[in-house]
Amino acid sequence: MRPAIDRRAFLGATAAGLILPVRPALARLWAPSGFTHGVASGHPGPGAVTLWTRYASVTGAATALKLEVAEDQGMSRIIARAEAVAGAESWGTAQARVQGLPDGKWLWYRFTAPDGTMSMVGRTKTLPAGKLDQLKLAVLSCSNRPFGHFNAYAHAAVRDDIDAVIHLGDYIYEYPMGTYPETVMPGREILPVDEILMIDDYRQRYASYRTDPGLQAIHARFPMIAIWDDHEFANDTWKGGAQNHQDDEGVWNLRRDAALKAHREWLMSPEVPWHRYDFGNLVSVMTLDTRMSGRDKQLDLNAALKAGPEGIKAFASGEWQNPARTLLGTEQEAWFASEVAASVKAGQRWQLIAQQVVMGDIMTPKNALEFLAPNADARAQGYVKGGIAAAQAGIPGAQDMWSGYPQARRRLLKAMADAGADPIVIAGDSHNAWAFNHSLDGKAVAAEFGVHSVTSPGYESALAADPALIRAALLQSSPGMQWCDTSRRGYLTLSFNAAETRCDWVFMDTIKTVSMATSAPQAAVVKHGKRKMTLA
Repeated sequence: MRPAIDRRAFLGATAAGLILPVRPALARLWAPSGFTHGVASGHPGPGAVTLWTRYASVTGAATALKLEVAEDQGMSRIIARAEAVAGAESWGTAQARVQGLPDGKWLWYRFTAPDGTMSMVGRTKTLPAGKLDQLKLAVLSCSNRPFGHFNAYAHAAVRDDIDAVIHLGDYIYEYPMGTYPETVMPGREILPVDEILMIDDYRQRYASYRTDPGLQAIHARFPMIAIWDDHEFANDTWKGGAQNHQDDEGVWNLRRDAALKAHREWLMSPEVPWHRYDFGNLVSVMTLDTRMSGRDKQLDLNAALKAGPEGIKAFASGEWQNPARTLLGTEQEAWFASEVAASVKAGQRWQLIAQQVVMGDIMTPKNALEFLAPNADARAQGYVKGGIAAAQAGIPGAQDMWSGYPQARRRLLKAMADAGADPIVIAGDSHNAWAFNHSLDGKAVAAEFGVHSVTSPGYESALAADPALIRAALLQSSPGMQWCDTSRRGYLTLSFNAAETRCDWVFMDTIKTVSMATSAPQAAVVKHGKRKMTLA
């Protein structure tokens, strides 16, 4: 690992504008100059949207780009003009917030460099105002480039029925090449080859990912609401550190700040990560940060398991149930309670809670050891045995999810119930597809849909049993769980109207080759006022 002093010097140089945006495009992953990574739009508002590109000049000097927004794809009916600067401070990325646009209309845009070269033409949409009859959103999460092809992005990008995209995080992964996965799929290489620690590392990793044609296409076609998860920083991030950050990797806050800066350079987002987006009078999308801003450190369930039955008992009745522990932080909890109530009062039909980690409890089945391959290593066997022991004590094995913060989860559900909301919760992070119904004191509160990953491996990477058997065992052992798929990659869509919300899980046939083929889908429906899902 590089010493901390190197990172501090590099961060200081970048802040001073000494690091130029032109980089040798190692391995020819992207062009050394010009418009290198397509265009994108995000953080939509009423009559407003943020537009993005990356431009590297031959000399490395800051470049003023002209931006045009039109009512037609041919860019003949220009309705807005702006300027964006691609310079050293942002490593060539350029963003412009364009205001005064029509509400809820498809618009097209492009950037022009001083020499007359133009970016590709992108398409975007502002938030609609007033009465809205229907809305369809695509939801994606967890795209680890070395594991395979981003077929889910490419599939969603060519659809004509999507209004906007929500990305729930793990847009990039921080690991060195050759670690998770150990074998990189040919053509899916990343830069830098080492673990990303400093600002330039994070920038190059985003640049590597954004060379993918499917990812470029989905950005160019739809506005994206993007939130971060842990791998935009380091595995199992919390407010004071991360599992995958060691002392010899320097000061955590410097790494965190570098990751934040790179994320905001590449993905358009509001200054505060929790935000409300109103799609007409139909849906309030409320984004949360369950990962970095206010999360207390994850508890060590393994230590309790090693202490035997008394240790597990003490864990279950002790710190695990501590009401002071939080996933959001007090400021964000108060914001959410206020905003969900305001959404209901304003007459919004649905409240969509877009956040990172699974809210439902996933309890390890008693027969889970049968799911392992005969040659499963001792680590895998130990993990499953620990999960079984925890489940017998009523404790979910995943302490990094909401299940590790049960009192904080109760407060969130209570805020929804007290507001009289009709909430749909969506979650990423787990790499698998889930459906839960959540209740509080016997009363239905919310349905939850977990999105499977774009490429990152799920349960199938460690378990050898038929997924149907795994599903049956999980449904039996996990109260509230209604359905799951633990073996396939893809994305989901949410279709809203006044009467119901429909979730459709889209499963890609493969990530090993470039393919648009899909396998058998699954759907679920939530009727307005019922606050629970049923399979469709």
